[in-house]
Amino acid sequence: MDMQDFLLRDGLFDAVLFDLDNTLVDFISAKQKACVAVIDELGCGDPDILFSYFLRKRHGFEDYANIFDYLSDMEITGSATYLKACTIYEDVKLSNIQPYVGIEEALDAFQSKGMRLGVVTDADSVQAEKRLKQANLREYFDVVISPDISGRRKPDPDSFLMALDSLRSNPLHAIHVGDSIRRDIEPAKRLGMCTIHAAYGDWHPDETKASSIRTLRIERPEELIRLLLGSR
Repeated sequence: MDMQDFLLRDGLFDAVLFDLDNTLVDFISAKQKACVAVIDELGCGDPDILFSYFLRKRHGFEDYANIFDYLSDMEITGSATYLKACTIYEDVKLSNIQPYVGIEEALDAFQSKGMRLGVVTDADSVQAEKRLKQANLREYFDVVISPDISGRRKPDPDSFLMALDSLRSNPLHAIHVGDSIRRDIEPAKRLGMCTIHAAYGDWHPDETKASSIRTLRIERPEELIRLLLGSR
């Protein structure tokens, strides 16, 4: 058992920060369903290929320019079609945002221990608030920090530090839970935080394999309760 496992149960931590997408909510599944809806509206194409456009790193992971590029490559033109596709994508994606099974129970367990909770996300604040409310998770969190608030994206430490300051917590007394080794675990670890890798939502296996950083790891959200309370 890792020493941090004992520390979690000894009550030495007073705050927990969470990444949002693919840690609290199953964001990838929501995006995939949104891509299916767009293709259904177009009447042609392949939703898996459309989804792959968001993974190219040519634009941001949520940039509508990915949809524009797909339509252009499919030789589908017209601003009305593009705007309709973007609207459908956004509406269907949001409506399918759901928390992972076990997340609410874990958040309840942390709160029952008197821990203050925050979100550190690279989604902009409007989108983050919408997703948390859609997932019925917003009431759990005392603070939600996004790049338009902190001024920097992860793995820069500014969002983590701003969240910790808002929660009046020292990094040495805080936990961070996230799916990305590079953007969540490594920066939180450098600050001195206890880290928990949400492997169930990790869509970056190459980054994970390449990293030698030591961290607690969970395969299911329910395991957070075991780490906190020692229950099986």
